[in-house]
Amino acid sequence: MFPTIASLADRSSRGGKATSPLLPAGTALILCFSLSLAAIVSDSLPVLLLLSLADAIFLLLCRIHRKSAWRAGKLFLWQTTCVTGLYLLRFGVAEGLWPGLRVSWKLTLAFIPGMGLAQGIPQNGIEKAMARLLPQQTAFALTMSIKFLPLLVREIRAIYEAQVLRGAHILPRDLWRWRNWSDFFHCLIAPSVVQAMLLAENIAQAARSREFGRHPRRTIWPG
Repeated sequence: MFPTIASLADRSSRGGKATSPLLPAGTALILCFSLSLAAIVSDSLPVLLLLSLADAIFLLLCRIHRKSAWRAGKLFLWQTTCVTGLYLLRFGVAEGLWPGLRVSWKLTLAFIPGMGLAQGIPQNGIEKAMARLLPQQTAFALTMSIKFLPLLVREIRAIYEAQVLRGAHILPRDLWRWRNWSDFFHCLIAPSVVQAMLLAENIAQAARSREFGRHPRRTIWPG
């Protein structure tokens, strides 16, 4: 079957001891929502430059892994290319270049704080911070929503690597041929959907086995 969360965690921890973030979970949560909201409502160039600096400092304080930042950078570069390209096709170079770059820039600035929060702040810290303002079940659901995407991305990456080793034609150069699109769907998309449902079921089963929701105020391990 596919790799489990535990095996992925063991594999990722072999590179060295994980570093603790320099921000408390509550402070990181407030900064995350504030920076993302500011990126959405801002349009001027000086404000966007200031937010870029603030996001960079936020990532440094969250102390995310360098490889994670590099993968996210490649994803944001792809997003910038797609968004700007669509603007250029629709409005031309003169009227579409800066609006396309600005929209992709704002999208990047809106998602960077969430990436830092999800990958740099421990789950129990986020849940304890949310539980101060929200009901326990709501805090748990929001925390798992934040942490679910990084887990799913790791699972999909493991599936991708395994399928490439099996000889599936899903490399970027293979997708230029439409004949390989069926491999892309059957070898990556379909298993990823199944793995996402399995991952969600494992999380729900873990919560039920710990009798989550039985007590109005659940305890959280501080480690």
